[in-house]
Amino acid sequence: MKKNLLYIMIFTMLISLMACGKKNESSKGSAGAIELKLGHAMSEGTNATNLIHEFAVKVGEETEGRVKIEDFPNSQLGSETDMLEQIQLGSLDAGAIMTGSMQAIEPKMAIEDLPYMWKDIDHARNAFDGEFGDYLGKLMENYGLQKIGFIEWGYREITNNKRPIVKPEDLKGMKIRVAQNKLRVDAFEKLGALPTMLAFSELYGALQQGVVDSQENPLANIVAANFNEVQKYLSITDHFYNQAMVVVNKDTWEKINEDDRKIILDCMNELSEKIKDANDKDHNSYIETLRSKGMEINDNVDKEAFRKAMLPVYEEWSATFGDELMKIYNEASGW
Repeated sequence: MKKNLLYIMIFTMLISLMACGKKNESSKGSAGAIELKLGHAMSEGTNATNLIHEFAVKVGEETEGRVKIEDFPNSQLGSETDMLEQIQLGSLDAGAIMTGSMQAIEPKMAIEDLPYMWKDIDHARNAFDGEFGDYLGKLMENYGLQKIGFIEWGYREITNNKRPIVKPEDLKGMKIRVAQNKLRVDAFEKLGALPTMLAFSELYGALQQGVVDSQENPLANIVAANFNEVQKYLSITDHFYNQAMVVVNKDTWEKINEDDRKIILDCMNELSEKIKDANDKDHNSYIETLRSKGMEINDNVDKEAFRKAMLPVYEEWSATFGDELMKIYNEASGW
């Protein structure tokens, strides 16, 4: 009898311990979840926006809900400089911020916006995947930001309502919108244009009302933002090449355990490659879409003339970038 009673007591204790274990495991899975907000400026409907959302979902799945990411496209959380400040303060967790826009806090980051800085897209991609990208990421650590990867926005093209842009002189006197970025202003002034800094969210209205005549963006943004409704000419100038650096507030990053950080980095690497593939695949279809919607397409651009006209920007900004960064760039540029 006593033996049976002992067995019953042991069995009851085991059941209780198992129940407690499950309860603790359940609470760990929910209460321990880290929720991140990630903002960026790319338009809704673009490959980049769709794939960033896919990345956010996958991180949640791969971490089994321990890390949840909510993405906010189309500058919903403010301009890139606004989002950058929010991430530093910790009021926003993460963002995909165009690397050149980070000159708002670190002047050296403006190097990304040197015109015609890469011989071809392969040199550009290899640079961001290599020492050049690593150097820029290290710079951001000084400002409380952890780089987790890059996302290709791609080459930027010019649209306007006045004429096809074939040679630098065609931009003379033209009011062109640029991002909040001093180097871009300097570059377009070398062409005789009248650059105006505006947030992307204000751009469609500014074109519609004639506040500016022209703008420059990646093809994906031009299509998604329906700029064909307010612009007549598209010229394939390829004047700037951009990648966005994906950064996380450093304090927030350090709260994530090592295994989940690795999952996030792996998912980010996958995202970066998918976006490059999508950009390659859809380049011509974007152009044909805009043509079918009534835009006049000009791909007969004298890019060498543009590059020569804008070269003085390199000399003017080289002191800002410093010898070490310029050496890394020159070795990677392909020129």
